[in-house]
Amino acid sequence: MPASKGGIYTNTGTSQALVYYLEHEAREERDPTRSIFFNQKREEIDSLEVREHIDANVKGLQKNKPHFHSLVISPSLEELRHLKGDEAKLKSYTRQVMDNYAQNFKSKYLAQVEGKDIVWYATLHKNRLYTGLDEEVQTGQVKPKQKKEGEQTHIHVIVSARDNTMSRSLHPDSGSRQFNYKAWLTKNKEDFEKSFGYKPNITEAQQQQRLDKQMNRLERGGLLLNRAQMHEIGRSQNYSPDFWKKMNEVERGAKKGDVFTPRQAYERITEKPELREQKTKGLNKGDISPPVLGTTKSKAESMNLIAESKKGEIIKTDVVQTADRGGEKIDKNTDTNQKFRPIRIDITPLVGALRFDSVPNTGGHAISKEDDFRRRMRRRR
Repeated sequence: MPASKGGIYTNTGTSQALVYYLEHEAREERDPTRSIFFNQKREEIDSLEVREHIDANVKGLQKNKPHFHSLVISPSLEELRHLKGDEAKLKSYTRQVMDNYAQNFKSKYLAQVEGKDIVWYATLHKNRLYTGLDEEVQTGQVKPKQKKEGEQTHIHVIVSARDNTMSRSLHPDSGSRQFNYKAWLTKNKEDFEKSFGYKPNITEAQQQQRLDKQMNRLERGGLLLNRAQMHEIGRSQNYSPDFWKKMNEVERGAKKGDVFTPRQAYERITEKPELREQKTKGLNKGDISPPVLGTTKSKAESMNLIAESKKGEIIKTDVVQTADRGGEKIDKNTDTNQKFRPIRIDITPLVGALRFDSVPNTGGHAISKEDDFRRRMRRRR
């Protein structure tokens, strides 16, 4: 859960606001006299102990650096149904996730971190409320602070940014050299399936729902895609990991301004793996050598130097045979009078570089990460 100055909490000072929020949310669901926090070894921990321990475990941290981090473990509806609401299993899984969290910190020069080396506390929440960042609120379907329907059990964790000896800083920031975020998620997923004998079964309806949410984000960014066509593309590719990878590339490209037309998006999503492999090897449009003119007039042995693909891309098809005469390469198979068609050049990158949007700054606060990104880009332009 990201920290923000105008949000629920900031993590560059005391943890009081976050601990109060976590306790307040849990109090609405449980006995008000019962302590609701737990950690690696204990249950029924009081919120005062949580705040004091987290706030005291900061020796060596700079004032403007995070003193703690907030993590959310959020099983899917199918995973919660598989556990049948067993809180003991959820707490056991939380302890395993935090062990993985500690062991995921890597360094060539420091010792391996273990679960016993970190300071963390967790609490279990059974309900969720809609916020301004939810798509349903932004589209006007529901109101903020309205309860979400269905099973919504999840676990909040507050973990110190310093180990229990206060000799090492542990920041799980995305892109950090010492913490591999994707590896942590993968390990947690594997442990859940192994520990509870769970086999995920993702239906086509769930895949389409995921695709609709991603297209909604693209539409809010100004890229409109045909939903029926996108669903057909997804089905044709069996909603494979490569399909989702290309969808994520389109979304990142839309944010950067590299992809701003539906045609560009469709081309990237339907791009064949062989063509992508060729591009990675340098056999794309930028790797074209100009034809070499020769002096021989043998039309029978003449070879085609270039061929034009359906998309206007020019690729090399055959190797030109040459002979050395005084250090100069001369084509044996090309007529000096042969006329070559001009090479077509794709100016799409140039158009993208010259694309400017003049949008007035409306003021106010951003309601989502995408909105904040667009506002900053507008000011930059």
